[in-house]
Parts: sequence; C-alpha cells; structure tokens
Amino acid sequence: MNRINRVRMFVDWDTARRVVQPDVRRGRGARVERAISAIQDHLSRILMQREPRTIFRVTLRVYHGWHQGRTATEDRREFDEFLRSFRVRAVERVSFEPDIKYGDELLCNSRRGRLLDTLRRREDGNYEQKMVDTSLVSDVLHHARSKDGDLIVVVGDDDDLLPGVFTAEAWGAPILVARLRNHDNSHLMTEGLIVRLVQT
Repeated sequence: MNRINRVRMFVDWDTARRVVQPDVRRGRGARVERAISAIQDHLSRILMQREPRTIFRVTLRVYHGWHQGRTATEDRREFDEFLRSFRVRAVERVSFEPDIKYGDELLCNSRRGRLLDTLRRREDGNYEQKMVDTSLVSDVLHHARSKDGDLIVVVGDDDDLLPGVFTAEAWGAPILVARLRNHDNSHLMTEGLIVRLVQT
C-alpha cells in the first residue's frame, strides 16, 4: 500500500508568477492560472523524483501585497477571479487541494485580524510590499511548531526567508525551499535544502 503524505506549500507570489513568461495575448488573468499550474508541475516533478511510490496531498498558501490600505490590489482581484473556477488538480501521484489560502490571514488566528496595507506607495512613486516575507515565515514557524510531520515547501527566492526556514528545520520539520534563481549565497549552508524551479 502506498504512503500518503501531506505537503504544505507557502508561496511567495512574486517568485511564483515569474515561473511563466508574460504573454500579452492571453492577458494578466491567464497568467495566474499558468503560474499556479507551472508551480504544481514543478513540485510534482520534485516530489516524484524524491519519493516515486508516495501519494501526496498538497495545500497552498499564497503571500503578496494583497491590499493597498484596505483596498484589494489588482493582483488580489485577479487571483480572486482565478480561485472562483479553481478545482482539485492531480499530476501523477500529487493532488492539489482547491482551497488556496491567502497569507494575509495568519495561521495563528491572531486576534489582531488580517494583515492589510501590505502594498505601499513610496515617495518616489513606486510601490513596495510590506510584511510579506515575515508573514510567510511566521506561518511556516507556526506550522512547524505543530510537529505533525507534513513536508513544508517554501517557494521564494529571497534570502530573508532562510532564517525562518533554518529554524523550522532545527525544530525537526521536513522542509524544502523551491527557488527560481539559479544561484545561492555561498556563505550560507543550504545543501539539501534548495530545489530548483525552471521558467517556462
């Protein structure tokens, strides 16, 4: 009988959506579906290479600057539209649950409520995200503390995520970091921790 493992994916949307090249003919909304499908395909390949006889059930949490003040950003509205038609998807022995959650509601069920104003306009007119990496890391650590044995996969290129990943690993959580970038900081010990995504 095949083993069934649960996987919890914590996805930095800035990294995930760069997995697919922009296609102006299909519009921005189609890019959400393409990016999610590509991430699922990559993770399925990685999991099947590691444990080809195991069945995996995967849930996703996605982190991004979803609100400017209290107003949903265009990225959030596009993702909401995608979720309305999203269904269970299976790739080989890996199935992806349709209940994708946003990272603006922390796993700890904080009495402080949702994280808003995560996209802010700077003085130079450009926008920057706030609290995205730290909310992802907070959720990873909260989940790791439960010690339920789920494999944690963090999708993100930013080295700011690594201290939290190292902590979760030190607590005994099985964890991987899926990166699009093809180079790592040579001063950090990341052997056996990093797996690669490939742009399509």
